[in-house]
Amino acid sequence: MKCMSVLIATAEQEVYRGRAKMLIAPSMAGEIAIMPGHIPLLAVLRPGEIRIDCPASDEPACSDCHTDYMVVFGGYMEVQADSIIILADAVERAADIDEAQAKQAVKQAEKLLTSPDKEKVSRALLDLELAIAKLRVVRKNSRDSLMKP
Repeated sequence: MKCMSVLIATAEQEVYRGRAKMLIAPSMAGEIAIMPGHIPLLAVLRPGEIRIDCPASDEPACSDCHTDYMVVFGGYMEVQADSIIILADAVERAADIDEAQAKQAVKQAEKLLTSPDKEKVSRALLDLELAIAKLRVVRKNSRDSLMKP
């Protein structure tokens, strides 16, 4: 199975480095799925979920593959035929997300959506989008953990 290298970093640190069979990221134009051999691409990322399907080894049969989930707060993605580099504003790995805090963020954002202040509504929409992405990532990661032997 052909793989590509993936590097995800913020200005402060390298967040992820590994190999992938596929990466799905939230671009401004919608979700983008990238596989080895993809044409070169530059994309602006919006807040949302990143999914990385990783091979467990170089074996063609990949029954023991795993998926890594994280939330990106925005940034840029460069795609080459055999590599992806994501320069993110911020990233949270699934294991680092506090589900209770994300649920609270959803409630707070929903309250602000009725504000007459357009800036508050705009910020609330962004906060809501991030909180929902965090909850989705936590749930997918938990589900995948339960399915592992």
